[in-house]
Amino acid sequence: MPSPQPPASAPAAKRGRVLLLEDDDDTRRVLCRLLETRAFEVTAVATVAEAWDRSSSARFDLLLSDIGLPDGDGYRLMRELQDLQGLKGIALTGYGLEDDVALSREAGFAVHITKPVQIQLLDAALDQLFPRRAG
Repeated sequence: MPSPQPPASAPAAKRGRVLLLEDDDDTRRVLCRLLETRAFEVTAVATVAEAWDRSSSARFDLLLSDIGLPDGDGYRLMRELQDLQGLKGIALTGYGLEDDVALSREAGFAVHITKPVQIQLLDAALDQLFPRRAG
């Protein structure tokens, strides 16, 4: 008689659905992998137009967005998606002056991280907005 097979382990619970908007290909790929290893389901796009397209057919919990983009800016996208979907936001940007941080807060971003991204700061922001479940 064959021995019973152990039950397949259940996939790890996802912490949330992320819309990642970053126009730099390498940065987008790295951030996508980083988020996936932290149990997020990620949809990665390179333009504001793509972000609108994806958000029209899916709901997200977090917008992780660059601010200065060739076809628009992350501020307006954050304002409008927050109104439509109630999502949280993290701004990832090269703009780091006090006025820039204030603009991202006014747009609805909960956290403003200046590039180059320090992984510890991003992890802290993710843990603040989406605490890990014990287990």
